[in-house]
Amino acid sequence: MAILELQKISKAFGGVQAVDGLDLGVEKGEILGLIGPNGAGKTTTFNLISGVYPPSRGRVLFEGKDITGMKAHKVVIMGIARIFQITSLFRGYTVLENVLTGFHLYLRSGLWSSLFPTTESINRYRG
Repeated sequence: MAILELQKISKAFGGVQAVDGLDLGVEKGEILGLIGPNGAGKTTTFNLISGVYPPSRGRVLFEGKDITGMKAHKVVIMGIARIFQITSLFRGYTVLENVLTGFHLYLRSGLWSSLFPTTESINRYRG
């Protein structure tokens, strides 16, 4: 069973069909790439998975749960997030402060466990 599954997912922006009936399954531990020319729908597909856009049609399943149209902040808590190709760091931050920006979801548990998160403390916030 796929950990992530797209079933006939589609997204239209007005008269432009960005993604049309895409079926995709990703097995646990599998690493896949999505390639294609500019305008092929790669970014739109990631935005559909991560909850940035709701699909026009189709379903997104994660660990067997239907997350179609779920808001991005809820999808991130489940363990799906997208990152951007930003090559610069935050100016004026230390290396540690730059790294810790990726842990902002887990800072509710206190400084010590945020600096040194365990698998248990991370799983607690995935919901």
